[in-house]
Amino acid sequence: MKKFYIIDASAILHRSWHALPHLKNNRGETINAVYGFTSVLLKILNQEKPPFLAIAFDTKSPTFRHQAYKEYKANRVTQPPEFYQQIPWVKRILDSLELKSFACPGLEADDLIGALDEAKKQSPQNLKSHIITGDLDLLQLVEAETEVCFLQQGLKANKIYDPFEVKKRFGVTPQQITDFKSLVGDTADNIKGVKSVGPKTAAFLIQKFENIENIYQCLSKNKQKEDKNFLKESLRKKLLENKDQVFLNKRLVTIQKKAPNINPQTILGCKVEKLNLEKAFPVLKEIGLKKFSEKVKEMSQGLKQNKLF
Repeated sequence: MKKFYIIDASAILHRSWHALPHLKNNRGETINAVYGFTSVLLKILNQEKPPFLAIAFDTKSPTFRHQAYKEYKANRVTQPPEFYQQIPWVKRILDSLELKSFACPGLEADDLIGALDEAKKQSPQNLKSHIITGDLDLLQLVEAETEVCFLQQGLKANKIYDPFEVKKRFGVTPQQITDFKSLVGDTADNIKGVKSVGPKTAAFLIQKFENIENIYQCLSKNKQKEDKNFLKESLRKKLLENKDQVFLNKRLVTIQKKAPNINPQTILGCKVEKLNLEKAFPVLKEIGLKKFSEKVKEMSQGLKQNKLF
């Protein structure tokens, strides 16, 4: 199977911003986020030579999650302008290389990735998704023909998650990640879980009942201690007290798999035909990515074709 590479641009930009020194170009502009993203992108292009590639971005617009829960991501610290000014530079680089990127008001990059992964299934190309991200939320998409490459240690290492690795780490299947997170919450997104229900208890509950719907169906009945599905009274009480929050959490953490203008035909537009390296060279140079501009120039001239670094 050919691989369909999907890059979570927003996650990698934030990871780069925090992991790399605040490098500056000759105009004094900070370029560490665009530097980190470009490093990841060029490594993928050079080492993997992806036959299909798409890049997904967040937008500034509130999403349906903000509308459903006003506290959603309310704990996030707004980055300084020096971070956000780098996003258009990334898009210029992608445009110069004639690579396909996606952004949609009301949806997060995760949702667009979910929609692209879903559309791939109906594509005649017979593709396997390879998602590059720094966000574990995307593990819910993992299945036989979808894997997640999670960037670790800044940008220096990565771990590939297939269904086995997800189950090994969390004790639940990829399809149960949303139920797991509904119980434990997500501090990064300011989603409150059930108090005193940590990862081990959540995994135990999901293993026992499969999903939150079954948990609460069981709790709605009078269970006796001899019943195999009986839970301790203290845990039953906590779960019942937080029922509305738990079901809201599942709505918030579930990735959408539909997005405007993303369909099986869209995947054809993500085919990497020929990189416009000559057009990318001056863009990289203007931004201040001298190292990359020189390597791309060499590549476009037919020199050192096998390496970008």
